Amino acid sequence: MVSLGLSFTLVFGLAILFTVAEANNNRKLMQTPANYEPIYPPPPARYHRPPVTAVPPPPTPVYPPPTPVYSPPPTPVYTPPVYSPPPTPVYSPPVDLPPPAFKALPPPAYKANPSPQAQHAFYYRASPPPPPSSKPWWWLL
Repeated sequence: MVSLGLSFTLVFGLAILFTVAEANNNRKLMQTPANYEPIYPPPPARYHRPPVTAVPPPPTPVYPPPTPVYSPPPTPVYTPPVYSPPPTPVYSPPVDLPPPAFKALPPPAYKANPSPQAQHAFYYRASPPPPPSSKPWWWLL
C-alpha cells in the first residue's frame, strides 16, 4: 500500500516538474528578440491636433410657460360612511365548558449515569490500533 502511494507521489511530482520546466523554457524563448516576431503590425503613430478654440455658447432663449393641453379632473367629494350594526352571526355562540381536570404528574424518575470507563472515555475506536511496524522508517521513502 505504501509503494502504491509512493508511486503516485513520484508520478505527480515528475509531472509538476516537467510542467514547470516547460513553462520556464517557453518563457525564455519568448524573451529573445531574435525569435520574436509580432503577429500584428504596430499601431500607427498618433498625430497632434491643434486645440480647438472655445466658441461661446448661444444665449438661452426665454420661453413662456406651456399652456395646459387638458384641464385636470375635479377633486372628488366623498360622503362619510354610514354606520351600520355588525351582521348577525350564522353560527350559534360558543358554550362555556368547564375547565379541564388537572392530573398531577408523578415526579420524574432520576436515573444515575453509569461510571465512565477508562478505555471508552476518550478513545472511539471499535478495535485497538494495529501494532507498530517492524520495518525501518526509511522504508516509507
